Amino acid sequence: MPDPHPNAGAAAPPRRVVFFGDSRADWWQVPVLPGFQCVAVGVPGASAAYLARRFPAMVAPLRPDIVVVQLGVNDLTGLTARASDRDQVLATTCAAITAVVAGGQALGARVVLTTIFPLAGGPLPDRAVQEAIAAANQSLQALAAPGVQVLDSAAVLAGADGYVRPAYAEDELHLSPAGYTALNAALAPLLAAEGRE
Repeated sequence: MPDPHPNAGAAAPPRRVVFFGDSRADWWQVPVLPGFQCVAVGVPGASAAYLARRFPAMVAPLRPDIVVVQLGVNDLTGLTARASDRDQVLATTCAAITAVVAGGQALGARVVLTTIFPLAGGPLPDRAVQEAIAAANQSLQALAAPGVQVLDSAAVLAGADGYVRPAYAEDELHLSPAGYTALNAALAPLLAAEGRE
């Protein structure tokens, strides 16, 4: 007699997590977690607007259950304290990130938006860029909603001065393996919570 429940007892397929964005996402040392299949895709050096346009073609074929978003720093690194277009650049960057978040939702995926990583400190830290990152992140916090979680990267990575701790920094813009390990530790509970929904 055929089994009336042929899939009974079969393990659930792993949930696919796509890390999407610029080089910070492309180089993400994705976690190895039971029940999840993680993959990083991104375009080093790309602007937020470019990534928003490329999101459907790059991510939809991967059929993600969860999309982890990290982008925007390349738009802000050219700003100075006197940049006349600062507000416009910030608005354009945040609008593009918002479009990526909406794109993830349109695919039926949950979204974890990691705020733009702060810069690493150094002898001459770029305060104008660091301030622009903080301003953008303040706006991005408002994107938290059902199906969208915001992970405050500075809370994980930064020291008391607001810059990425030296142990977590590969260079001014990029994280070391230890930095990604710290982020993954903060991210894992969010992924697990998503998996229980």
